[in-house]
Amino acid sequence: MTSTLCTEINLASVGATCALDLSLQRQAMVSIPDAACLRVSCVEGAVWITLDQSTKDVVLEPGEVFTTPGHQRAVVYALKPSRIAVAAPVAARKPESRRQPAFSWKPRLPLAFSAVWA
Repeated sequence: MTSTLCTEINLASVGATCALDLSLQRQAMVSIPDAACLRVSCVEGAVWITLDQSTKDVVLEPGEVFTTPGHQRAVVYALKPSRIAVAAPVAARKPESRRQPAFSWKPRLPLAFSAVWA
């Protein structure tokens, strides 16, 4: 019987623009204490993800991605030798506001002049 490897990672020091690429042996576990809005991607193998206080578990296979919904602990368990990528999602970009020109090119006629042409 093989022993289960358990690692706890703190992603606060990683930052929002970085990603961790982790190789996991079969039956290895990774605990993420605060997995708020993290993207977990399965690159190789298969992993099982369970979240504290959630009745739904997720199994990811290569190419599949799961984004954690909120502030809770997540445990990732390798069903077979696997490789995962863990990253914070890219913040939704605000749509660029259309820059208004410094002046508007609308010829305006004096009120008296426009009344003549009406």
